[in-house]
Amino acid sequence: MQRKSILLACISLWVCATATIQAEDKMFPEFSHYPATVTSGPFSQTLVLTNEQIKYSAHWKKTMQQQLVKPVNFAGHYRFFATDAYQGDECQHGICGWVLDKSTGNVVSNLPEFNGSDSYGAVGDNGTPVGEPFETKTQSDSLLLILTGQAIPKELKHDKDGVPITNPCETNYYKFENNKFIRIFEDRNGCNVD
Repeated sequence: MQRKSILLACISLWVCATATIQAEDKMFPEFSHYPATVTSGPFSQTLVLTNEQIKYSAHWKKTMQQQLVKPVNFAGHYRFFATDAYQGDECQHGICGWVLDKSTGNVVSNLPEFNGSDSYGAVGDNGTPVGEPFETKTQSDSLLLILTGQAIPKELKHDKDGVPITNPCETNYYKFENNKFIRIFEDRNGCNVD
């Protein structure tokens, strides 16, 4: 009788633990929750720039043109691209990124804005010695962007001790809708190393 009670208690504990783990897994958005129909063209072969983008560096324009002719990698007919290789007006500091509409040739969006910044850094914090590097995840058949990183403030401010005030490093989940990123979920623990 006592063995049966212990066995039932163990089974109950296992079921509760499994249900908790499954519930935690389900709270994070998944690519399949935000489907997009992948199109095969026709696609624009010519980059179309705004008046502001015309002022950007020749290197940026060349890179965007090269990205435009690469395969769709985001939200059905878009090309997502992020890099830390820019120093001109197109990227003031850190890691910047853009979304190209392959159907029109337009650069329709930058990286998602977080606390007034669309530039990011590969900085670990939240009590970790290293943290996770800047990372983005996209799929050609999904409107979901998963971004892990630290938004770099456009204007650096300092606290009373002279220490720079920075944004936290975290993982944010965005839905791309009408050429804009809408934050749908925030994982403040996303930069911590397990």
